[in-house]
Amino acid sequence: MFSSPPLPPFVDLRADDVEIGNYATLLDSLDIALLVFSPDGSLHLRNNQAATLLGDTPVVWEDENGQPLAVDHRLEMEVAQTRQAILHRAIGIRKTVSGATAWCKAGAFPVFADDGSLRRILLALAKLTPYSHLASESRPMPTHDLLTGVFNQRYIRLLLDDEDRRARRYGTPFALALIALDGFADFCAANGREAGEQVLAEVGSLLGKSLRGFDMVGRFGSDQFLLILPNVCIHDAMLGLERVRETVEATYSRHVRLPWTISGGVTEYSGEDSATLIEHLRPLLIAAQESGGNRLCVDPEIL
Repeated sequence: MFSSPPLPPFVDLRADDVEIGNYATLLDSLDIALLVFSPDGSLHLRNNQAATLLGDTPVVWEDENGQPLAVDHRLEMEVAQTRQAILHRAIGIRKTVSGATAWCKAGAFPVFADDGSLRRILLALAKLTPYSHLASESRPMPTHDLLTGVFNQRYIRLLLDDEDRRARRYGTPFALALIALDGFADFCAANGREAGEQVLAEVGSLLGKSLRGFDMVGRFGSDQFLLILPNVCIHDAMLGLERVRETVEATYSRHVRLPWTISGGVTEYSGEDSATLIEHLRPLLIAAQESGGNRLCVDPEIL
């Protein structure tokens, strides 16, 4: 098995049906639903959590904006076509009888036979309980910031709460960073809001591409981004974040109007709730920017 947070370890990509069955049982113990599909998209099996989540009545699968998903756009069909794993998707499951929608964090990935052919497709669903009140209101749950393409503030907070619960339950580490563009307010004052939004969109995309596949980044204020780095201690997180900082600096070193850089505060989970973690980051970010910018400031209580 290998780890792919925020969902628990996946089975080996060349697992047989016995191993997949064992994995389904493991996810039952973690309160995570698992659906196992054949390559043609037909359901092969589901664990007890999936049976509870879906029930025996018809359901409608919805995307992150609350729109019904066509069959060929469902995650298992995307994986069947691309043979690539899909992580960090928000999926709504609406029961047609009651009209209630359960929102889930979803991940789907392929499992291959020894000859390299596609054996099964696994779809894991972790229910997002903080959004249960939206079901009765029949409201969609947008997850991404329209400008930058990264997660929006509400959803990245939800992901942080989820990571916090996982750390408390299983003792897994994670690091957190609050990143901001240096001199962004002055740039917008001189060049206008549209120019600032263009830079935000570019930097947001760059941050997403510079992180590990299972790291999470969300817009967190006008020019700030919150980064969640699962399964790393502060020292390993700093190595990765320094590479991100250097990537942004190198990308914009010859910028016509401003050589963009980023600064950030970095901390590691040590038992606090998510709100306290964020409050630790704000003065660290300010200290990094007031020290000249283009640097990361680490929580001294962690070192």
